[in-house]
Amino acid sequence: MKQFKELVLLWGVLCFFNACTSSRDVVFEKIYSLIEQENFFKAKEFYDSNRNDFLQIHQNFIEAVLYNAFNQSEESENKIDFLIENKKSIPDSLIIKLYALKKDNSLKLFNYKEAKNVVSVILNDYKEYLTEAQFKDYENDLKLYTALENTPPQKVVIRKNSIIKTTKDMAGLTTLKVFIASDSLDFIFDTGANLSTTSMSIAEHFKMQIITGNIDVGTATSQKVIAQLAVCKKLTFGHIDVYNAVFLVLPNEFLYFPKDGYQIFGILGFPIIQALKEIHISQDNKFIVPKKETTFTGQSNFAMDGLMPMIYIDGKNFRFDTGADFTVLYQKYYLENQKEIEQKYQLQKFSFAGAGGKEEYEGFIINPTFKVSGKDITLKNVNLLKNKIYHDESYYGNIGQDLIRQFDTMILNFDQMFIKFE
Repeated sequence: MKQFKELVLLWGVLCFFNACTSSRDVVFEKIYSLIEQENFFKAKEFYDSNRNDFLQIHQNFIEAVLYNAFNQSEESENKIDFLIENKKSIPDSLIIKLYALKKDNSLKLFNYKEAKNVVSVILNDYKEYLTEAQFKDYENDLKLYTALENTPPQKVVIRKNSIIKTTKDMAGLTTLKVFIASDSLDFIFDTGANLSTTSMSIAEHFKMQIITGNIDVGTATSQKVIAQLAVCKKLTFGHIDVYNAVFLVLPNEFLYFPKDGYQIFGILGFPIIQALKEIHISQDNKFIVPKKETTFTGQSNFAMDGLMPMIYIDGKNFRFDTGADFTVLYQKYYLENQKEIEQKYQLQKFSFAGAGGKEEYEGFIINPTFKVSGKDITLKNVNLLKNKIYHDESYYGNIGQDLIRQFDTMILNFDQMFIKFE
């Protein structure tokens, strides 16, 4: 049955390819392959160089994908709406991809009701094109957006330039002092967090509006945790006010590590961070949010896969996670460098700890070199996983603080979509 579904999907895509001439087939197949690999950087480079070689309908499809990846949600929505209105010429196997993008755009625009409606369409009309894992993910999304459908959109007000002193917690992660009402706590800043997160006791302490959602949340150890949701009416850091911020609310024990006496009070995730437009993080413990963005004329090296930030290094796409202390490399990196790695390093086992406990993996501990901002950066003792840990894994790895610490300052711009190290 699974093989039949895959054949149906392939047939639909091929029919879409064959809507063009044979010469145009080649360029569309190449860019579609890059999109399927979620290498949006190479896809954008290829599209910019071959823009005139695509039919209009294919251009709209590609632009819908790339606008979404480079955080231009409204532009992506316009392309998607046009394509869905003219969907007779597009196979269902690609229409479902457009709905998936529309769901993501809706979430980034904080239109939770539209996100719920889109997921309902996918589950009701395109179920046969979903794998079992995808179906379960969409069912979980439906619970999430149904719980939030009447929540007002998040709003961020930057009153003036903010220079905020940061601290490192006992795990070495960057924290900001966040004020809610007349109280304050240090929250972790984490671009790798799809949603901001806190514990039930902290949500109750700050009198957040608790929304029962029973959301399945994946953890760092691939385990599932049942979370609730909460809306914080207003929180402040520096000269910045955030209204209607949505938090995942985990059971207290998943953010407390008694053996080390380590407590996570909260995590500021992507929806808040990207709304700041641009942030600077320095090694002398300053978090800067300028009122006016930095001018940038280079090639974009920053994109989004859903709510997950990505960085482009050495022609490869990596997750970018400022909440991770160390870089981890994935199976794709191993397979591309297998011969060299197996000659230089010994296969061994290591474990990762996170919410949900520890999990053991097989792989190598290596010292890779990357070229970043014109410099050769060698990282020491990086864990390289031999096997996949995510069912939809398509990245070369997850870049963490060990690379960021090689530079004095990092600039993240969510408008022009660049990451700059100085």
